[in-house]
Amino acid sequence: MGFKTQFGLLAVMTLTSAAVSGEKFLAVKPDFLIPCKQIEPGFNNCFAKDFQAAFTNWNDGIPGLKSFGSFDPMYVKRVVITDGGNNPISLNMELTNLKFTGLKHSNFKDASYDHAKSLTKLRMSVPTVQINADYDMKGRVLALPLNGKGKTKMNIENLGIDIAIRLKIRKEDGFLFTDVDKLRLENTEVGNFQINLENLFNGQKDLEESAHALFNNNWMELYEFLKPSITSTIQALMKDRLKKMFAFVPATYFIEDLVYGS
Repeated sequence: MGFKTQFGLLAVMTLTSAAVSGEKFLAVKPDFLIPCKQIEPGFNNCFAKDFQAAFTNWNDGIPGLKSFGSFDPMYVKRVVITDGGNNPISLNMELTNLKFTGLKHSNFKDASYDHAKSLTKLRMSVPTVQINADYDMKGRVLALPLNGKGKTKMNIENLGIDIAIRLKIRKEDGFLFTDVDKLRLENTEVGNFQINLENLFNGQKDLEESAHALFNNNWMELYEFLKPSITSTIQALMKDRLKKMFAFVPATYFIEDLVYGS
């Protein structure tokens, strides 16, 4: 998995901001993190368990790191999706006040660290991701013209995610840290996608029901259209959280035999 990103549509995103950090770094290792040894055969499994523990125990925030926020829920101020092509789905959509929930239930299936490449890879699955937002949309889906503004709710089931993180090892105050240089997220699989758009036809419920039946019976086509924006948004959210976590939490809390330099 590389770091080059290509999208077939334009997505503009604005994240919410948080307060600044209260402490320089996490000076005491929490008991739920068990440092793993790269020389041991069970390293990947151990490493994945530590990320699982971090997501579970730090879901609402990391003590001393006020800027971290939470893993679940996560908030985004604005996402703009534009596509003017002659495709079966062509939409200009603005989503505001987005709330992502469900990531706290992520299951880390695998985690690895390559010291020579300074690369960490994570493989995870999420049973359900729910996105609540305000929407403003014009366009068409499968020849159905759309023009609506209101509340929307999207449910993504069995979401598979791979994350590759390029790191830089930093030594400070006698501790080693793995600062995030680049992060690339891929959506590897999805089990289902359902969407509800309130006030889609100015309150005409019969038309709304017909449109939602069309969307959700052909959910894969609609999800593939929205996938680049959903993926890039989750990527930005995860990069924000992991970048702050890696810079604040000494890497040796995760990898006991981490070395500085080549």
